[in-house]
Amino acid sequence: MRKIRFRSTTILSFVAVIMACFIYQQIFSPLTKSSQIIFVPTGTNFEVLKDTLKSNDLLKNETLFNLFCSKKNYNTIHPGRYFISAEMDANSLVNMLRLGAQKPLNIIFNNTSTIQDMAGKLSYQIEADSLALIETFTNEMFYATYGFNEASIRKLFIPNTYEVYWTITPIEFLERMQKEYNHFWTVERLVKSKKLGLNPHEISVLASIVQKESSKADEQPIVAGLYLNRLDQGMKLQSDPTIIYAMKERDGFDITIKRVLNKDLKIDSPYNTYRYKGLPPNPICIPEMSSLLSVLNYKKHDYVYMCAKEDFSGYHNFTKSWSEHKRNAKRFQNALSAEGVMR
Repeated sequence: MRKIRFRSTTILSFVAVIMACFIYQQIFSPLTKSSQIIFVPTGTNFEVLKDTLKSNDLLKNETLFNLFCSKKNYNTIHPGRYFISAEMDANSLVNMLRLGAQKPLNIIFNNTSTIQDMAGKLSYQIEADSLALIETFTNEMFYATYGFNEASIRKLFIPNTYEVYWTITPIEFLERMQKEYNHFWTVERLVKSKKLGLNPHEISVLASIVQKESSKADEQPIVAGLYLNRLDQGMKLQSDPTIIYAMKERDGFDITIKRVLNKDLKIDSPYNTYRYKGLPPNPICIPEMSSLLSVLNYKKHDYVYMCAKEDFSGYHNFTKSWSEHKRNAKRFQNALSAEGVMR
């Protein structure tokens, strides 16, 4: 009997050791061979979370996972974007999810004209959808609090790379942009702005025109200097992008125009810089940091006229002579006609 009991005890001990090794292996061995990102949307329940883990081949044993989570009191699902490293085991995974220790990401929203455009770009990078973002960006209470409207709020968003969490809410994003806007306007930049006779809002307006006139970073300070010369001399800015913007405002939809016609210059809009002197009331797009800096650090020169080069390189011919400008404009108009660009 003793031998039988001894053998039974030995077998049970052996089985216990095997089970312990199995459980240990399931909990503390790496879950994946390569790093990956998983997303846990707001409102996710435990079953959906497990489905997410299964679909990413991160759940080796559901029964053990349930017991393990129960032991760790993991019952509150934190939404987020989580980074699963190649060395991570189930224990580390549960600890990360339990703490809601999500991985931040870098968001970018350059080359945007309207807050609708920006909301669309952001919605592909964070959890909030474009409708929720637009609703927040057009919130009258926010406008009243910070002194914005739907057009002037464009200056608040300075395109750059920002590190945020995937779960950032639209209002949290606005608050972050307010901080970044205040951070941009250092004492040094405010002094430069004052020397130009412009306030930060007007700098943003001029930067938006410069940006639409030229996408070339090395040319933008020259364009900025030209418009500052026009402002100093009391000349109209006569910027084609402001005409295109005015037409968009009038028609209520985006339009692609490569050639501004004489009839377009007659549109009655405060954004028509062929008709009204000075700067338009608000930015015509969301000015990027390079455009803002090109105004603050403009290039001094005597140019007051500019025309796109006829080689369609994106660069411009600059001059202080009206007769030379007319020749430059004629060459460009002929080049457009030769390419069949009528509108």
